[in-house]
Amino acid sequence: MELYLSKIVNFFINPLYILFLIIFSLIFIIFFTNSKKLVLFFSKLFLILFLFFGYIPLSNFLLNKIEDYIQPSKYPVQQLKGVIVMGGGLNSGLLSKERNETSINGGAERLTKALEIYKKNPKILILFSGFSSQLYPEGWSEFQSAKKFFFDQGVKIDNLIFEEKSQNTFENVSFSKEFILQNKGVWGLITTASHMPRSFFSFKKQGIILEPIIVDYQTGTSKMFWINFDISKGLSNWNAIFHEIIGLAYYKVTNRI
Repeated sequence: MELYLSKIVNFFINPLYILFLIIFSLIFIIFFTNSKKLVLFFSKLFLILFLFFGYIPLSNFLLNKIEDYIQPSKYPVQQLKGVIVMGGGLNSGLLSKERNETSINGGAERLTKALEIYKKNPKILILFSGFSSQLYPEGWSEFQSAKKFFFDQGVKIDNLIFEEKSQNTFENVSFSKEFILQNKGVWGLITTASHMPRSFFSFKKQGIILEPIIVDYQTGTSKMFWINFDISKGLSNWNAIFHEIIGLAYYKVTNRI
């Protein structure tokens, strides 16, 4: 039930879909009503939101605050017992199965960072957590795609642990914590920068403190010129901002962080 609810919420907070809904509403009003006031209202609303979402400095500033809320660990990776890789970074499981090839997306740094650490610390345990975030998963699950990726890159089976049930961040934590507790030592947490606060504090709520290993930043550290417009980048930024702010709020209300 929770997965269905999250999909519905994610649909309505996606800035691109918000703009589409306004356009469809405007088209409906034009063809099926004679209300000039509504046409003017939705036209202005679309223009305002289009400019708002595309104005990069604001979304860049807010997303940067989320990404930098937790600072990267300085703990030597050579001394880590293990790393947990949060699910993500993988495309359609059906495509991967049909092509017998791991299909990765923009979040693939979660996987490649684990591989980078493995090369520096060949004894490290890599715990990949994730089944699927899809309502109706097809083909390979996330952990199956990740397994092929790590095998193809030469990671030994003895270094790999796969958590095979989780479909969201809370389940990542719930189903992974026993693996971490069974293998005592310092563990690192690998996930996307904007996702790190929710992941880190969810583990902390369960009494597990991990070393943050942050990847997939979407913002830099240099100041941005105040006149900067990019609707594509802006939509992406706001989607990440809305997703994490609402996710953090929900986790706070449900006592998960």
